[in-house]
Amino acid sequence: MSKAQIEEIVRDYLLENPEIIREALIALEVKQAEAELQNTRDAIADLSDQILRDPRDYAVGPRDAKVQLVEFFDYNCGFCKRSTDWMEETMAKYPDDVRVVFKELPVLTGPDGTSFIAARAALASARQGKYRKMHFALMGERSLTKARILQIAENNGIDVDQLERDMDDPAIERQIRDNLDLSDKIPALSGTPFFVVNGDFVSGANMPKLTEYLEAALEG
Repeated sequence: MSKAQIEEIVRDYLLENPEIIREALIALEVKQAEAELQNTRDAIADLSDQILRDPRDYAVGPRDAKVQLVEFFDYNCGFCKRSTDWMEETMAKYPDDVRVVFKELPVLTGPDGTSFIAARAALASARQGKYRKMHFALMGERSLTKARILQIAENNGIDVDQLERDMDDPAIERQIRDNLDLSDKIPALSGTPFFVVNGDFVSGANMPKLTEYLEAALEG
C-alpha cells in the first residue's frame, strides 16, 4: 500500500472513531504530568544543597531533623497565608523531628512592588533576631503597603531605621534573586506556595497532601 492509501485508512478510522483522539490526548496529558513530576523530583535532588542548606535562609529545627520541610512563598499570596496556621502548628508539634526552611519568592509584584519590599524586610529583620515574628506578622496582614510593612516591624520591636538600612543591602537583594533563579530550575514550581518535603513536593496550599507527605516522612 502507498503512503497516501495508509493515510486515507487512518483518516477514515479516526473519523469513524473520534473518541480515540480524546483518549490519546488524555494519555498524552497523563504522560506529560508524570514526566514533570519526575523531572521536578530529579531537580529537587540535584539542587538539594541550594534548597535545604543555603546558610542565608532562616530555618527552624535541628539541621539533622528527620523531616526537611521547605516553603517557597510570597507575602502577597493568599494561598500562602492560608497555609500559615498549618506551618505554625507543624513547628510546634514536631520541634525535634521537623526542620522548616523559609525561602522568600516574591513573584506577585515587580522589584519595586510590595512582595519584594516585604521579602527584603523579612530578611533584614533576621539581622535583629526577629525574622520569625516578622514573617508570621506579614503573613497575617491582608493588604501590604510599604508603610504598613514598616509599622508591622515597629510593632514587633524592630529598629525600623536599622531595618531600612539593611533592606537596601545588596546582599539581601542577591539572596532574593538567587531564590528566583533557583525556582526557574524546578519544573513544577510555577507559583506560591511550593513545598518540598524530604525530596517530594506539593504545589499550592494542598494541606491534606502536605500532611500526608509529612506523616509518611515521619514514619519512614
